[in-house]
Amino acid sequence: MRVGIIGGGFGLRIQAPIIKVHPSMDVSAVCTMNRHQLPNEILSWEPPPKHYLDWAQMLNKEKMDILFVSSMPIHHYEIVKYAIKKGINIVCEKPFTMNSNESRELLNLATENNVKILIDFEWRYLPIRQKVKEIIEKNHIGKVLHFEYHISSPRYQYLQNNKLGWLGEKQKFGGMLGALGTHMIDCLSWLVKDEIEDLSGFVYTHVPQAVGEHREADDAFFIHGKMKGNSTFSIQLISGINHSFGANLRVFGSLGTVTLHNDQELYFGKTNEKLNEINVIKPEIPVHQLSGEAIAYFPAFYPFLEKVYEYMAFEKLDQDLPTIVDGHKNQVILDKVLAN
Repeated sequence: MRVGIIGGGFGLRIQAPIIKVHPSMDVSAVCTMNRHQLPNEILSWEPPPKHYLDWAQMLNKEKMDILFVSSMPIHHYEIVKYAIKKGINIVCEKPFTMNSNESRELLNLATENNVKILIDFEWRYLPIRQKVKEIIEKNHIGKVLHFEYHISSPRYQYLQNNKLGWLGEKQKFGGMLGALGTHMIDCLSWLVKDEIEDLSGFVYTHVPQAVGEHREADDAFFIHGKMKGNSTFSIQLISGINHSFGANLRVFGSLGTVTLHNDQELYFGKTNEKLNEINVIKPEIPVHQLSGEAIAYFPAFYPFLEKVYEYMAFEKLDQDLPTIVDGHKNQVILDKVLAN
């Protein structure tokens, strides 16, 4: 399967080397929009992928079975729309678009043109998160009462001493809501399997000025609300701080509780019982073929990639595979948060 990638950051550092590991996928062409030097790792491939500086030119010249859109969010709408009209199947990074008007248009256009579009919410496939889903689906915690996902990341000194570029620009969807909030909101929808009925939320910037750079994009966000099935939820992230308590996902049910700390430690307990750690087998990683950064993403991205391949090649849609519908619903929630 011939794969094209647009984006010189995440797309080339993480996605490309992991895609190369897949026995039935080949990265045949890449386009860098700002970073025009390919990583040495990719330059050493035999043969290396064709390198373009103009994404439209790449889509016009290259025959590809699937396109990974991993550029800045501000470019997603234009690129995806162009690719849809050329009949190219797509995996798009998040946030899917800049707003839900754009995502709705792309959803309708993809349906009209019978083009498959998936969203890269790859963390659904992390084995330990799959175990959380299994515990909930087997009714071990009963009816979900409350979903809580809180992250604290000690980036105050980094934010004070480093330029962020577009990541600090609100109008380009920089900020933590787009970077991580999208995944956290998707985790709520995926695990609880319910629609949000009411929510309140806002974004905040604790470090708006540093190293001569003015930032409007958020380094913190707070989202709370209720699902249609009457469960409640709380999602928040703060990064402009000096100490961290990690990433903590907790799902409280009528029969028990399941908690996940830093995607490493999983605990489950029934009513009137203590929480007990659940061990999950970790996948084998081809460390000799990957950088340290790619290794960190491999346990989630590779199984996601396998399901992408099965869907694109054999029309086999895995129940956990995030489609354009999930991307649009996610965008609607982002709009509501950003409206406050």
